[in-house]
Amino acid sequence: MRKFHVRKLLLLPGAGFLLAGLWALPARAKPAGNLETYFYLHAADEVKGTVVDAFGKPLPLVEIRVKSSSATAVTNTDGEFSIKAQKGDVLILSLKDFNSTEFTVRDADNFTVRLSHKFRPNDSTYQILYGTQKRSTNIQSISEVYTQELNKTYSTNLYGMLTGRMAGLAISQQGGLPGFIDENTASLRDRAPMVMIDGSPGRNVLSINPEQIESVTLLKDALSTAMYGMRAANGILMITTRKGDAGPQRIDFTATAGVTQPTKSYTPTSAYDFARLYNEALANENKPAAYSDADLEAYRTHSDPYGHPDVDWRDEVLRKNALFQRYNLNVSGGRENARYFVSLDYTNQNGLYKTESFNKYNTNADVKRYQVRSNIDVKVNRSISASLNIMGRIQTNNEPGALGLGIMRSILTTPRNAYPVKNPDGSLGGNGSYSQNIYGETVMSGYTNLYTRDLNADLNLRGDLSDLVKGLWAKGTASFYTNFTELIVRSKDNAVYSMRVEPGGDTTYQKFGESTDMSNSTGSNTTERFLFTEAQLGYTRQFGKHGVNAILTGNNDTRTLGSQLPQTFIGVGGRFQYNFDERYMAEVAVGYNGTNRYHPDRRYDWFPAFGLGWNIAKEDFMQSASWLSALKLRASYGKVGNSFNSNRTFGTGESYFIYNQYYVTGTSYSFGTTHTSLTGVREGALNNEFVTWEKAKKANIGLDIAILKNKLSFTADYYNNKFYDVLMTRGSNTALLGVAYPQENIGVTRYTGVEFTANYQNTINNKLNYWVNANLSFNKGVSEFIDEPNKPYSWLIRTGRYTGMSYGYLSDGLFKTDEEAQKAAQLPGAVPRAGDIKYKDLNDDGVINAFDETLITPEKPDIYYGLNMGLSCHGIDLAVLFQGVANRYSNVRMVEFGEEGKNTIYAHHLNRWTPQTAETATYPRLTIGGSFNNTQNSDYWIQNTSYLRLKNIELGYTLPYALTHRIRIASTRIFVNGTNLLTFTKVKDTDPENLAGNYPILKVLYAGINIKF
Repeated sequence: MRKFHVRKLLLLPGAGFLLAGLWALPARAKPAGNLETYFYLHAADEVKGTVVDAFGKPLPLVEIRVKSSSATAVTNTDGEFSIKAQKGDVLILSLKDFNSTEFTVRDADNFTVRLSHKFRPNDSTYQILYGTQKRSTNIQSISEVYTQELNKTYSTNLYGMLTGRMAGLAISQQGGLPGFIDENTASLRDRAPMVMIDGSPGRNVLSINPEQIESVTLLKDALSTAMYGMRAANGILMITTRKGDAGPQRIDFTATAGVTQPTKSYTPTSAYDFARLYNEALANENKPAAYSDADLEAYRTHSDPYGHPDVDWRDEVLRKNALFQRYNLNVSGGRENARYFVSLDYTNQNGLYKTESFNKYNTNADVKRYQVRSNIDVKVNRSISASLNIMGRIQTNNEPGALGLGIMRSILTTPRNAYPVKNPDGSLGGNGSYSQNIYGETVMSGYTNLYTRDLNADLNLRGDLSDLVKGLWAKGTASFYTNFTELIVRSKDNAVYSMRVEPGGDTTYQKFGESTDMSNSTGSNTTERFLFTEAQLGYTRQFGKHGVNAILTGNNDTRTLGSQLPQTFIGVGGRFQYNFDERYMAEVAVGYNGTNRYHPDRRYDWFPAFGLGWNIAKEDFMQSASWLSALKLRASYGKVGNSFNSNRTFGTGESYFIYNQYYVTGTSYSFGTTHTSLTGVREGALNNEFVTWEKAKKANIGLDIAILKNKLSFTADYYNNKFYDVLMTRGSNTALLGVAYPQENIGVTRYTGVEFTANYQNTINNKLNYWVNANLSFNKGVSEFIDEPNKPYSWLIRTGRYTGMSYGYLSDGLFKTDEEAQKAAQLPGAVPRAGDIKYKDLNDDGVINAFDETLITPEKPDIYYGLNMGLSCHGIDLAVLFQGVANRYSNVRMVEFGEEGKNTIYAHHLNRWTPQTAETATYPRLTIGGSFNNTQNSDYWIQNTSYLRLKNIELGYTLPYALTHRIRIASTRIFVNGTNLLTFTKVKDTDPENLAGNYPILKVLYAGINIKF
């Protein structure tokens, strides 16, 4: 007879299983007095075994059920169990975050069953607005990703972690300056989604660390978002943070450290190439050379580093790599009536700028971030429960006084021969054309601090009203979020000096600018305050095969941004879900809400949506297909709105509350013989008292398939979203009115696309676990109506074209001779020559002008995709993520020598047109300050900037449990990780996402250790 000891034991009559409130004593613990209750199973009727994970670690609280009877059992803290069964019986084992497993009893005692982790831990449910939804009955368009995927990619921004992982979501990164959220943008079906954290809308804390997140859910169609009607059109990116589980205390500590390196960026040419090509550009304009043969030879041989410098500014002021470190500590646990999850996180990422020991302050572009989250769930009594979620963040961004982005721009544009870093006497090099020394800007310009403070608190009270009506419940929520940023600037200027060697050999220095003492300024950069309150009343019941779920909500969301007047959203909503036998599904959702930013007579509206679903696999005629788990068709349609139009920002003065007429300061007038000056007041932009939110009618058709006992699943969605009442200013206006036209709700844009997601996971011999997840999205937007002036030619019309396109001239190669250039149609004011771009005269009037402008980028759907795969076996695990974009075309033009002739040139300029390279040249002839003819927008500068990136790879090893449990460690995992390691693209000069030459996108290499107690 085998004995188990537990603090509390409750056998449910007829159900035969232990409640989740069963608390096991620590491993190997002995009974203590009468605190324990014991139960015994007769040896003749029982089998005994142990349940472990893929790494051999015992798993407590695994539920074991005999398939042919009602017998159940739960494993203790050593993973051991006994159950009434016989040889040949099939046991079903299940545990949260693990794949359910069936095991046939062959021995009567001491067998071991191994459970494998799910690739998607909660793949039986989706997080939706106001709760969860079983995937088997869901008909909304939803994508979801979980913590164990997010923490594979290093990023200080949530969007960076989501890249390539979710169908329908496109992430773009313009730069890599540490801690700057704005360098990452997200697009959900071509619109910017609203961010929601733990049910509170409009939150902007995207620097949340992945260990705090339970899941990230995309709500994409009208049905999933209609209850937030006026703010639902762009979809919702919903973050759900982690909660504590009932059971023994769990401590999880992760430490990582590594280096960041810049990915590819534009490469300035050497001083010698710059000088000889500068002379060539002058010769092309029939101007004398700026550099003599002696100058060129000095640049080539580096014989005169002060008079003829060749400074690689990247080497001078940038590090090859920068260190970072991150530490995270999670503590969770509790009992059924009180559970907690606490997370502490510290991130310190250094920038790429070099520093000097003579400074008593930091001049690098660094970020330091401290975060704490505490989620507590308490069951007050059997009917009332409460939760309190608190988040705090302190972040400090440090930069040089001249600001990191400005310095990076100087590095990008300054010729290598502009001036030496320092003169022989130690002074900063410079001259009249370059009065700011890059080295001085980097380490001698002071420093700038941006302090950010966030605080968020959510209080939820939930009451189970089943004593009144079975299945009835109520919930109240109050959430407060505040953000404050303070900018402290302590900067100074430095004089620069130009060295000159006089004919007699004496050296003189000419001064430019003045050195100043450090100035000090401070100010509040941004202040935000959000107060959200909500009440919910819900009803959930199962009547045989009939499932019913209904909810009513009412909420108030007040937000104050900076000095703006508060904006308030008030609304009510409801949803009713019904399913029969998980075979037929129907859902209706509606929102009625409004905001104070519109005219009092036109502030509210209804936003309805409905959907239907049919799981064909549940039909009787499909029961012979035992390999088919789900074959579900679903469709939804609804009307939603968007009060945050992407074409305008609610700011101050004329730009918000535009239903009012405003008057602004006008011209000064002189009166009387004394010519007294009085400032006049003029009428501002015309008001529009009928202004309203833009609206969208969104249709979605989906297909969900699961086969091979859910090992392989496939999801496809087609959407057709018509956005109308889009705010824009009429194109058919006239300046004779004397004031600006107001914005009006007249635009129409349609977005259509398809999305595919496929998942496969399998386990071989309970040892090798492998999985593949792929997603693919096609999207196109079409401007169905934009108010345009009458256009005389069809190619000038923008209505009916794809959104996001570029317009300009069509090129026809380069002119081969001056005679050809003179005979061709020309731009007014331009005198093209051989080697210049030839443009097509579309209307054959002999002139290149606005009537010849047309679409210059291909009208192809945007394509985003990701391939995420991995395996684990004998403690070794590997995860790999590829991410890419196709049909991406961009204007990639870096004008030689800049507009004033002061900028550098790059490697691609070396392949410019000359009489000798006329047949192979890929760049026009060189000019100083940019040729008026060659700098026009045209398809000559459009490049295919599509790419495929090895976004992430991680290799880990979990030490054997037999080794770690001796020192009371549940598991120890060591790992190495790389992010942005390889990029495959046709763009040769720079990273395809950093076309503007901003602070480099970073390649990240790091190692870490995870210890669980």
